[in-house]
Amino acid sequence: MTLGIVKRTEDEFADFLGTEWGFISGLAAFDDEPVALEQYQFSFLRNRSRFRWVTKSRQVGFSFLFALEALARCHLREKHTAVFVSYNLDDAKEKILVARQVHEELPLAYQKRLVVDSKTELAFESNGTNKRLSRILSHPSKAPRGKKGDVYLDELAHYVNDREVYRGSTALILRSNGQLTGCSTPLGRRGIFWEIANEELRKYPHHTRQYVPWWLCRFFCADTKRAALDAPNMPTEERVATFGRPTLIEQLDSLPLDDFQQEFEGRFVDETYSFFPYELILPCTTDDVVMSDEPTSVRAPEGRLVAGFDVGRTRDRSELAVFEEIEGRFTCRMLKSFEGTPFAEQETELRRLLGTLPVARLSIDRSGIGMNLAENLARDFPQVVGENFTNDTKERWATDFKILLQRRDVTMPRDRDLVAQIHAIKRRVLPSGKVSFDAERNARGHADKFWAVALACQRERQTAPSRTGEIGVRIFG
Repeated sequence: MTLGIVKRTEDEFADFLGTEWGFISGLAAFDDEPVALEQYQFSFLRNRSRFRWVTKSRQVGFSFLFALEALARCHLREKHTAVFVSYNLDDAKEKILVARQVHEELPLAYQKRLVVDSKTELAFESNGTNKRLSRILSHPSKAPRGKKGDVYLDELAHYVNDREVYRGSTALILRSNGQLTGCSTPLGRRGIFWEIANEELRKYPHHTRQYVPWWLCRFFCADTKRAALDAPNMPTEERVATFGRPTLIEQLDSLPLDDFQQEFEGRFVDETYSFFPYELILPCTTDDVVMSDEPTSVRAPEGRLVAGFDVGRTRDRSELAVFEEIEGRFTCRMLKSFEGTPFAEQETELRRLLGTLPVARLSIDRSGIGMNLAENLARDFPQVVGENFTNDTKERWATDFKILLQRRDVTMPRDRDLVAQIHAIKRRVLPSGKVSFDAERNARGHADKFWAVALACQRERQTAPSRTGEIGVRIFG
């Protein structure tokens, strides 16, 4: 529910505006609409503990709330510093954009003058004679240094260097009256965020904890008041059917159950069965990789360009991945999805890729409906290799890719969907004794982006004639 407050006197109203929640709900607007706080957002703003820990659903408005709270404190305090640490550079810039826009829409009588305005920093000059500055700083996931004040660690569970960032952040509030906020959707039973949220390894007595699942948010839930009482005792499918809005039902239909529970219900999912644990994937992601979504914008390669194309079935997307290989190291240069795209158009796009870039190899799924596409391209482009998807080939590609991750010989963009698809791959032993590598199918596909990446980054093997007495050895593990 939204927070409705009525003030009876001017003094009461002035006192109300002197609080963060009063400043935001009384003065702030975004896109010309007054900001309406959810009850859990109001509770967060009222929390004065030094360490605030929030386990939350995706898309419930905490990044937005951080920008609002920081802006309010910069205006309510004579000198204040807020430091945002985000999962990637785009998220870091987005918080600055939100704070700037809300500042522009404040009533002029309550605005401080904006004197520094960049993509990663805002500074406001006080209206008093001393002209002190209050600042909002924002950067991607690295340990903040040198600035004391409030620190917001947004999506902390997803950082590569989560412990280093947390350790460095605690020092910033030691000599100030600042707060340290750790807020994230879970990412497995691992990392400092999980340790503090669940206290299974040791106690963290100075941290207060807040849990915000989807059913507390009006955007996802049709009746938050009743859901707050009844939803916790229901199975996931029942509470989604009972309280979920169409947007939420769509998410449940689009994700494996474990992923939905982790992304929207704050559950720390056990990743025992994943062939690619997060500790392998995350160190191979970065904001610094130069990416493109069109062949014409890919920079001139210094090494070989190799590509993989996973052909989408009726319900799946087709996915293209292009990597640059230099001395056995693979760097992602292009990722592109084809959703609902006719095969003739997909073929045209692949021909444009091969005609524009010096692609040394394009490995393309030729199983089933991909056969015609692979054969058409191979007739005109000798570097096109048709690949059959079998248990044996998928095991080989998955193993090749795991070795690259272990050696840190692959660099990928810091993209949550890509990370989720790689982590979704599971190794199972079938009743026949054979090994299967696959992910659960959902409305978005079948880990198609991963298979495109694995096809591109596979170790190239030369076909050689068999020799008498030669024994093939297969290693499992």
